[in-house]
Amino acid sequence: MKKLLYILGAVFAGFVSGYLSLTLLVSSGKVEVPDIKGKDIVQANQILKEKGLYMRIDGEEFSELSKGTVFRQNPPAGTVVKKGREIGVILSKGVRFPILPDLVGKEFDEAEKILNDKGIPIEKIVYIHSDKYPKNTVIAQRPEPTEGGKTIKLIVSLGKKDEE
Repeated sequence: MKKLLYILGAVFAGFVSGYLSLTLLVSSGKVEVPDIKGKDIVQANQILKEKGLYMRIDGEEFSELSKGTVFRQNPPAGTVVKKGREIGVILSKGVRFPILPDLVGKEFDEAEKILNDKGIPIEKIVYIHSDKYPKNTVIAQRPEPTEGGKTIKLIVSLGKKDEE
């Protein structure tokens, strides 16, 4: 009878120690997801690597954050995950202005001032001759005012070809 109790005790102790060992091993492979929102892609990747996590880029969206910074992450910061897991990120494409000013027909200097005051960068200026528009007048813009965008391209008149 004593022998049976010793065997049962040894088996029970084996189960308990196995369970505890397995629990420790499994829980030691978990890590809390750091907050990488607002970090540039290189910084964010380094922070994740230090935690044993990997970055997966899931796309880009316009936001108030600088271009190339992490706008959103999934799973969110504070979530406990297994090491080696990928953290999905959405990168910022920078600011998108919902409505751009209508600059067609305005003097270029006035248009430039309006854009500077609103913080809208001019991506490109193309100068062409026009019989319809006087020299230094905005002929067209892309995108259109209602389309919105993060930069603007302008076509500006050089005036009539024979005015040079």
